[in-house]
Amino acid sequence: MSLLSGLLDHMPPAIAGVDSPKVDNRPRPRLVLANPVERTHRLITSPHANAATATPEWRQARDQYLNHIMVCRSCYAPTGRYCTAGANLRASYDATPMEAHQ
Repeated sequence: MSLLSGLLDHMPPAIAGVDSPKVDNRPRPRLVLANPVERTHRLITSPHANAATATPEWRQARDQYLNHIMVCRSCYAPTGRYCTAGANLRASYDATPMEAHQ
């Protein structure tokens, strides 16, 4: 006796000729808003600080830092462990302003 047949012994047998439950073919009601909501378009006027709007110096410092820690076996950023070059690149990255001050 196999393991599978032992498991199947506890299942009720399938009865031939028994139809599946009837499916209701009536269309279901659709949900629609009684009063459509009109939303005004919000114009974003404040600049967001992100890599796309950052200064080229910041992007260069970020790229140099990330390129280094991805290949350096001595650097492990989650714990803050860096080799000398990694520590210098991290300090440069932290010191470089992301936004140009007007």
